[in-house]
Amino acid sequence: MTSPPRTTARLDDPRAVDLWTLPEHRVQELALSMGGLDLLTPDERTRHRRLLRAASRHRFLGGRLLCRLALSARTGLPPDTWRFTVTPHGRPELAADHDGLRFNLSHTDGLIVCVVTRGRGCGVDVERVPFDEDKTRLLNAFLGGVSGAAVSERWVLTEAYLKGLGVGMAKGLEGLGFRRRDAGGFSVTDHRRPAVAARWHLALLRPSPHHLVAVATEDGGPLRCHEPAWTAPTPPT
Repeated sequence: MTSPPRTTARLDDPRAVDLWTLPEHRVQELALSMGGLDLLTPDERTRHRRLLRAASRHRFLGGRLLCRLALSARTGLPPDTWRFTVTPHGRPELAADHDGLRFNLSHTDGLIVCVVTRGRGCGVDVERVPFDEDKTRLLNAFLGGVSGAAVSERWVLTEAYLKGLGVGMAKGLEGLGFRRRDAGGFSVTDHRRPAVAARWHLALLRPSPHHLVAVATEDGGPLRCHEPAWTAPTPPT
């Protein structure tokens, strides 16, 4: 498990897996630089308005801005290019093909993440760690006897992989496991979909002391880590 290096976006490499991270306390800063709610579509603004909790609205806005930033950095297209649909499992996807461009979003208390690939599936999950005792106990039973720190690792790997496949938890957990690869990262054991699982690779990262991120990609590829290029504040005169 590694901490992601902080880089700026690079030219499009079809094999690259781009992971973008946005600290939640910087959502407003990103919103000011990108146009905030004005950049969202009318449907997105309606969905944002209907969220009851301020924290949920904050993360929704941050996620939609971050994915636009990530997609534009990958392609060179302006951030107002992107339009989205939502799958039955609630996953936002691009409404147009854009030459096989794919992305996935996740957020938790304190951090929003987005992964972008081209021509293959991808999934990402972020969790705040360590889990409290109640959550650890619940997931221990749910995941089939996993214990200790392994609970959080297994959970984020599971979430990222199933999100990459586009299936829900109810159809995904049975016969599912992960094994560390000698070359780094994780491979998947999936008794329901063995041929599919053989193509997926996962990475586990700690972008902050309090967050654990899993990135799942079909056919692997070099992982490139980014965050928005923050403008240094102007010193007081």
